[in-house]
Parts: sequence; C-alpha cells; structure tokens
Amino acid sequence: MSQTILEPLAEPVRRMAAIPVKRAHRFRPHLGPSSGIAFLLVTDAATVLIGPRLATRVLAPAPTMAAGPFNELVFGGLTLLALFAAGLYAVGPARAPLVHIGAMLRALVAADVLALLRIALLRPVPAILPLDRSIAWAVGAFTFTAVLMLGERAMVAAFWRRHGIGIPRGASALVAATPCDRMLCTRLDRMTDHRLGYVFCWGLAPTSGLRTIADAATLEAMIRSGQIGDLVVFVQRGDGPEARSKIDALLARLADQPVRIRLAFDAVAEIGACDLATGRSLRLVTVLDRPIRPFGAVAKRSMDVGGAALLIILLGPLLALIALALRMTGPVLFRQRRIGLDGAPFTVFKFRTMRPQPPRQAAGPVSQAQPGDRRITRLGAILRRLSLDELPQLFNVLRGEMSLVGPRPHAPHTTAGDFTFEQAIAFYGVRHRVKPGLTGLAQVRGLRGPTDRRDLVAARVAADLDYIERWSPWLDLAILLRTIPAVLIGRNAI
Repeated sequence: MSQTILEPLAEPVRRMAAIPVKRAHRFRPHLGPSSGIAFLLVTDAATVLIGPRLATRVLAPAPTMAAGPFNELVFGGLTLLALFAAGLYAVGPARAPLVHIGAMLRALVAADVLALLRIALLRPVPAILPLDRSIAWAVGAFTFTAVLMLGERAMVAAFWRRHGIGIPRGASALVAATPCDRMLCTRLDRMTDHRLGYVFCWGLAPTSGLRTIADAATLEAMIRSGQIGDLVVFVQRGDGPEARSKIDALLARLADQPVRIRLAFDAVAEIGACDLATGRSLRLVTVLDRPIRPFGAVAKRSMDVGGAALLIILLGPLLALIALALRMTGPVLFRQRRIGLDGAPFTVFKFRTMRPQPPRQAAGPVSQAQPGDRRITRLGAILRRLSLDELPQLFNVLRGEMSLVGPRPHAPHTTAGDFTFEQAIAFYGVRHRVKPGLTGLAQVRGLRGPTDRRDLVAARVAADLDYIERWSPWLDLAILLRTIPAVLIGRNAI
C-alpha cells in the first residue's frame, strides 16, 4: 500500500534529481570605487546619527536645537559636509583610514563648532539647558562619533581589501623580482597616493595583501584596458643579474604601452644616503611617462585636423592628377599595417610607387626599399624623391591614426640588414608613446633612406626620442616649416 501511495510522487522526484544543482557561491560584491564610496557615505551617515544619540543617553540631554529627527539630520549633514570638504571621500582616505585620522578629527571638530554656533544663535529664551550643558553634550557627541567612525571606516577598509573593492581605474601595480612584505607595500602605497592595488612578482607568492597578477601577458592586457595606469618597479641591491634582466625585458616589452613607469629603490641601501631618516629612504623616480598631457593633446589634435583638412583642399588637384596617372598601371593606393600609438596597429595609406606584387602568403619580416630597387616604377621614383607618395596619409591624420608631426610609422618587424628595428634598440617601443607623424624630427635632420646599420637605426630612434622629450606645439610648427626645404632637397630619399 505504501508503494501505491508513493507512486504518483516517483516521477516528479526523478525529474528533480535530474536537474543540476548549482553550488552556492561565496558572496563577492563587484563594486567599483564610486559604489564603494557611496557605501562608505551610507555607513558614515549612520555613524553620525548614532553618535549624538549615545551622547544624549550616556552624558546629558541634547539641547533643544539638537533634539528631534530634523535637528539630528542637520547635525549629520554638517558632519558629512565637513568630511567632504576635508577630502575624506576619495579612494586614498577610504582605503587607509588610520593614515587620515588627523583630517577626520579636524572635520568632526569643525562640524561640532558649526553645530554649537547654530545652538547658540537659535536656542530659545529662556534656554531649556545652559550653554555649558550644550558644550558637554557636543563634546560627548564628538567623542562617540569619532570612535564609532574610526571603527566603522577601519571595517569598511578591511572589507574593501578582502573583496578587491576600491581599486581605482588606472591604479598602480607593483613589479618586483623578489617578494615584498606588507610594510614595504604600505610605504609604497602612501607614496602613490594610495593607488597601489596589484603586484606582479617572479618570486614566491607575495604576502603584500595586494591582488596578484599571474603573468606578463595579463599585466599587459590590464594596461591596455586601462585598469593599470602606473607601474612601480622596485629594485634592490640583492637582485641578481637574472632578476635585473627579467625586469629589463619586461620594461622593454611595456615601453610602448600607455602606462607611467616609476622606479622605486631604497636610497640608503643603493647609494648610501645615510643622512636620511629611517623609514623615509624610499624614493620614486619616473622613468617613462605620457609625454603629451591632455591639454597638449587637444591642441595637437586641433592642429592636425585643421592642417590636414587645409592641405587636402590645397593639394586636391595634385592628388587627383597623381591618382589618375597611377590608375593607368594598377592600384592607386598602397596599404600596409604599421604600428601606431601605444603599439596598436593601423593601416597606412600611400601612393603606390612599386610594380604590383603578389600578396604575401605569411606574415614575416618586411624589407625596406633600397637604392636602385627594381620594384620602383619611374613615376614612383619621382613621387619618392619629392615625398609625394606620403600625401594620402593626410587621411590617416583626419582619422586620428596619425599626426602631422611625430615619429614615422614602421611596419612590424621591419628588417634593416640582418636585424629588425626591434632587435636594434632595446627600448625601441618608446617611440610609440606618441602618434606617428607625416613628418618628424628625424626626417628634417636628413635621417631618411636605408638603415642597414645599427648606428643608423639608433640615430633615427634617438631623434624620435628627442622629439618626444622636447615636444611642444612650437616644435611641431618648426618641424612643419623645416619639412618644406627638406623635401625639396630630398637628401637620402629613395
């Protein structure tokens, strides 16, 4: 009989057993810095409402102008405004509350003074409580609020660190050949305005409390996505040749990436600066940085758009005439992948100067044109001699892939003799920290043509680096003006 009763339940039970059971995942909130700050604001608001009530219960009754929901909200609003004015709702103070105790106490004192002034000016006559009782209540409210807020902010900071919350976009990453302890990371975090959020280390698993990056490819991907905007490379005397070579190789790999690279070292250990106080010997030195600041980038882009549009209008008839002449013998444009800003590839446009070639079957080294190259047509030789084959790159400028002035773009793995450009110069990628240009400092200095020796490649890259270091709108204008006689002279043009 029991089997008969359970028979109708058998099928539903079998169906339920067939449904895959999802495991309960541990709660891991995905909050960015802005959401984390909003959460901190809510916890602070609760604290500034609880603190005065505790003072009322423990020490003395609240004055008339501090009692009741409305007055409590006014006091809480004054406190939160004081905290905002002190800059305590930035990522740094939120992640390191103990470092900013002084600023927090000053903000709370300012809020209490404002509350006392409000009580003194608006208290009823005769006063229900003497002013000294009001001061005693205010001191108690300050004490309870300060203690509660310090504990609350410490717990919020610990919650952030545990779940990886509050690491700002463009945060700093620590790179070290050997594991770094928590004390060193704390000091470096203070020096980077509390933006240190990640660590990349070749040694054993670090105990720094930072989020670990597994490999160099992940680090590079995080830089390209904007998660990391600053690298702090820590070197110490104990690093051996192998460790230093790993760091050098990583820096060469990241030379063209949109990241600031700073070198951290202990001045006492490295250079014997014995006059420095203990705990203050760490130094940060910027090695590579974004050479053009946002305001300068806007000015440069405006010059590029205006100049390229004007040149296309003025040279339109010449461009059309060259296109018609080339169309009679084959394609008008030559397209090739080149390396642009931050190492990103793009397609460059040029007037075709060589006889049509069969398509390349596989990617490999790209050889430069040489003097007397039989692939170059008669019209192509004239275009190259006057640099007219580069004029279609004005459209690359309008598209934002190039600039009027900058290092000339090269194809990936361009060969020069028996080596590539990347092999000739270790930090060759630094030239990709600005947009490639239609003309550049190397071109107006006559550094054109074949580069079959390493010293020629080094001279050209040195000119590019000189331009990057000295960049200004006036330097761009000077190079544009010097380009005209350089083109007419045609020194080293092929």
